[in-house]
Parts: sequence; structure tokens; C-alpha cells
Amino acid sequence: MLLFVILCILAVKLAFDLVIVPLFKDQIGSFYGIGPSDNYGWIAKNIYLGNGYRSTPDTGFTLLREPGYPYFLAALRYLFESDRGPAVIANLLFTSLSAFLISKLARLVSPQQWLPLVAPVLFLLHPGVIVAELRGGVEIPFVLLVLCFLLLLRQGLATANTVDYIKAGLVLGAASCVRSTALLFPVFLFVRDLIFERDWRFLTRSALRTALVLISALIVLSPWIIRNYLLVGQFIPTASVRGIAMQAGNYICTHAEGRKTFQELDYDAADVRNKLAAEQGYRFKAGYYQWFFDPHDEVRFNNALGQQVMQEYLQSPALLVKCATKNAFNFWFAGKNRFATIANICVQVPYMALALLGLVVGFRQYDRPTVMVLLLFGAYTVMIYMPIHAQARYSVPLVPIMAILSAIPICKLLEYRFGNRSATAARPSQV
Repeated sequence: MLLFVILCILAVKLAFDLVIVPLFKDQIGSFYGIGPSDNYGWIAKNIYLGNGYRSTPDTGFTLLREPGYPYFLAALRYLFESDRGPAVIANLLFTSLSAFLISKLARLVSPQQWLPLVAPVLFLLHPGVIVAELRGGVEIPFVLLVLCFLLLLRQGLATANTVDYIKAGLVLGAASCVRSTALLFPVFLFVRDLIFERDWRFLTRSALRTALVLISALIVLSPWIIRNYLLVGQFIPTASVRGIAMQAGNYICTHAEGRKTFQELDYDAADVRNKLAAEQGYRFKAGYYQWFFDPHDEVRFNNALGQQVMQEYLQSPALLVKCATKNAFNFWFAGKNRFATIANICVQVPYMALALLGLVVGFRQYDRPTVMVLLLFGAYTVMIYMPIHAQARYSVPLVPIMAILSAIPICKLLEYRFGNRSATAARPSQV
């Protein structure tokens, strides 16, 4: 049944994405992101052309983005001579695979009969997921890898098997090659244990588990780490874009009282970065992202941006609280303009309300260790973005968790409506 539903949704989405959307791509393209696939596409193009991991042929090698998705797009270019259409189709396939993993997670969360079917459908039909598919962006492959990681981590927590923790760490490393936000989640789990647990034996096991997962993840990241060290002489396990993200988030927060939209403020922040880099004498190409001719300059400039924002927050903790609060809202609701933000609110609020209801309604039935991992990962993800920069599409990796929890009250209703019929139908087969 689940396979049939997923295939039907996939067929409808393929028809929509390949036939209808291209007719309006010029009108809606600017609201999806910054540049082709948020500039992952530029790097992929240069990899494909043999120019190496750089944004343009004449600028220096870059550390701006994690390597996983640009190399994936480059592979699509090699196979299909394009990455835009194939990336969308790949995302549709990834969401279909993710739906099966969500069904498996749902079975772990609760024994409710309808949950393994309803939760994947809520995920596949979430407008944020559909937009992420259309963008051909990085969110969807990251969702797939995160789901694999959470399932393996839950298995490790259940079995206490070293091999399971190693598997979880390897998948976490692969996910961090695509987007690095999940990398420190094992540390977050350990901090949680330090706060709530008092048994030193348990804490020792927790510390060993954390170390094992992180070491396994760093093994996967090691080629990228070594490359970065040879390039700029610094330990950079993920990407250099954090400084830009912090500056953009800080600027949007401190200039959001006027009439400008989120997108306009975002571009204004880019103009400030361009002027700042020019004033400091860097050789670079101006744009939303600054493309430097020397990777040392890229790292130096991004570090300076991050330190400047951190200094502002240290001098004014109230500003940090203000920006973190705004980012908590932006993480779930902020779109490129006011219409998009209202649309996001209309989509997210029902999901969030159902998810909260699901936590209450399903409290007695759900598997608490599994739900704990999912909720902690959700809290960790939101906390990562709060002091930096946030917008609604960053919440897409949490849609699977929302879908599972939102499905619980719906399944309760379905069981109430069809439970008696199912029981009646089952009696003859038992005779």
C-alpha cells in the first residue's frame, strides 16, 4: 500500500515539475534561492569543466560550500549534460526513499496501525518539501542522509553495539559532507546526559558513544579536511560560509524595522559585505557571495565577519536575545517576501499544532527513546540557526519529524472511524 501511494505521488509530482513549472520558471525562480542551486551549481560546473573546486574559472579554490552536493551535481552534468532537470528528478527520488525511512521511524515511534502510511504522505505533500524539490537544492539529499543517521543512531542506542555507532557516525559524516549542521548533534546528546543524568557509568558510556560517532564522521570528512589544511593551513572540517551567514542574520535582525522584505534585506547585507571587502583591499568578485582570488582571503574575510558579529553580541546580550528570537520565528516562517511568509505560516502552523497534539495524544503509546532522539534533534537544529541566520526553508530537514508527530492525531481519528470495521472484518479470518 505504501509503495503504491508513494509511486502515485511521485508520478503527479513528475508531471507537475517537468510540464507545468517550466512555464513559470522566470517568474518564480528568483524566490527559490541565490544563484543556481544557491551557487552549488557554479562550483559543480567548474568541477565538470575541469577547473577544480572553485566558483568561477578565474577565482581561487573555495571552501565556501561543503563538497558533497557540488560533486553530486557535477556527476549529474557528466551523465546527463545538465544538472538542473536531473537534480529535480533526483530530489523526487530522494523524497520517495525518505518516505520509506519515515515509515520505518514511525513504526518505532508508535504501534498505531495507520502511522507508517499517514506520516510519509504528510511529508511528501508538505509544500516546503515540494519547493525544496523544485529548487534542485541541497535540502532533500540532506534530509535522506539525516533520516539514515537517526535510524542508525536509534539502533545504536537500543543495542549499545559499537558497530551500530560506527555506522551512524559514517552516515553522519556523509550528511555533513552535504550540509554540516548535524555534525555536532552527538555532542548535544552528551551535554543533555550531563545535565539530566547522575550515574557516572552511564555518562562514561555516553562520552564513549559520542567520541565513536564523531571519530567515524571525521573519518568520512578527512579528505576534505586534509584538502582544506593543505590549501589554507587551517583545520576547517566543513565550510567557510559561516561568517557570511552570521553577518546576514545580524544585518537582517538589526534592519528589519523598515518596509523592506526579507529578500531585500538579505541583498542589502550582501552589499555591505561587498563594500567591506573592497575597503579592506581584498581581490574578489562581488555578488551575494564574495568570490575571492585567494582562498586565504576567503577564510580570513569570513572569520572576520563572524568575529565582528560575535563581538556585537558579547557587547550587547540583549541584541543576541533579540536576534535569536527573530531567527526562531524565521526558521519556521520567513520567506523571501511577506506573501511567502504568510504562506509559510498557513502551512507550518497546522503541522506544528498537529505535532503538539500528537505528543499529547500519543504520550502513552509512543516509544520514548525514539521520540527523545527526534525531539532533541529538532531542538538542536533550531538552536544551531538561532544565533546565526534562519529562514523557512532551513526547517525542511525537520519536516519528517513534524510529519510523524502530526500523523498521530490523524491516525487516532482514523482508528476511531474505521477501527470497528477492521475488527469486524478480522473476526471471520480468525475462525
